[in-house]
Amino acid sequence: MNRSRPRVLAAAALAVALSVTGCSTKATTSANGAAPGVSDSTIKLGMLLDLSGAFATSGKTSNTASQFAVDEINAAGGVCGRKIELVVRDHGYDVQKAVTAYDEVAPQVLGFLNVYGSAVTSALRDKIAANDVLVGLTAFAPTLLGDPHLIVVGSTYDIQAINSVDWMVREGMLKKGDTLGHIYMQGEIGENSLKGSTFAAEKLGLKLASRQIKPTDADLTSQVNAMKAAGAKAILLDSTAKQTAAVASASQAAGLDVPIMGNVATFATSLLSTAAGPALIKRYHRVSGIGLLSADTPAVKKLADAWKAKFGAQQPESGGAVVLAYLSTHLWAKIINGACDDLTRKGVLAARAKVTSFSIDGLGPALDLSDPAQPTSRASQIHRPDQGVYAGMKLVEDFKVSDLAKEYQVKAG
Repeated sequence: MNRSRPRVLAAAALAVALSVTGCSTKATTSANGAAPGVSDSTIKLGMLLDLSGAFATSGKTSNTASQFAVDEINAAGGVCGRKIELVVRDHGYDVQKAVTAYDEVAPQVLGFLNVYGSAVTSALRDKIAANDVLVGLTAFAPTLLGDPHLIVVGSTYDIQAINSVDWMVREGMLKKGDTLGHIYMQGEIGENSLKGSTFAAEKLGLKLASRQIKPTDADLTSQVNAMKAAGAKAILLDSTAKQTAAVASASQAAGLDVPIMGNVATFATSLLSTAAGPALIKRYHRVSGIGLLSADTPAVKKLADAWKAKFGAQQPESGGAVVLAYLSTHLWAKIINGACDDLTRKGVLAARAKVTSFSIDGLGPALDLSDPAQPTSRASQIHRPDQGVYAGMKLVEDFKVSDLAKEYQVKAG
């Protein structure tokens, strides 16, 4: 009997298996099986973005910034000896298109670097859980918390609303007994923000007048007139960037000279060059759970300088999207580097669980990722438009957690 024959057959079988799967023996297979999107030379990550719908301004910037960060990481050697490659699809902020895109991309990738939109993510949660895949988000709904498959970076919509109302009261824009107007978007963005404004109004002795809008609404005159009729002394706004311009213009036309506070997605740099620009500069502020591209820190200056070197005088439409995408991509690199011995989806989830904190100076607050059921931060910055600074936004108040935000009980999904 030839005792070496079983070894020869085993070696041959292994060689065939490797050629069929396209996997390397170095940390791409385990008891959990080979992972999609992983080869000897590349790790593929998915991106489902709004490149043509209501939030295309931010979605396009997110796409460019993620690739920018990937190029930087790859130039420094990549992760686990491999280059990151992105597989991008446009869902146009349409849930059904997002489901179709997810089904196409999921078999090709190790995980999803970015899924854009709270409503989109909610529609995909069963598929994400079934695939046991890690997903980074451009979404801040508290209903997405509590799921180890999802990464929500920064403060949630309800906390952003609380911090912003608290700031307006501290700045004397609102006082006890005043009416706060809230124009909020249909769906998880606005409805969760409304929970925050309702909580803050009750705690601070404010009246609340609210009106709902759809992402596709263009003329917001009736909503602004309703705010005026209610005697609103300030307006909290959850909308697209174009709708922010519509609210500012309608407020000016109606003689409603009150502060407007928008969430992180409500601004685009080019708005300052439109007819609404002067009204925005006079009345508008933005609350954000992530940092500014014009921040005065070494890390942000390095990012801004590199962006300018690549894109020249063309400023990003959404500096916030640049910061979030850049920060999130480097967070993903850290997670994957912790899974080099098990580059499977389960291995990546296990590596994510070991990353309990993350920060890049100036790009955001220190993130606490230790408990998926809690926001990674409760801090917010306040920004305001300024044509003289890069990406059109300057800092008014640095990251702060209001006492109300500390008290507020976030309800995870």
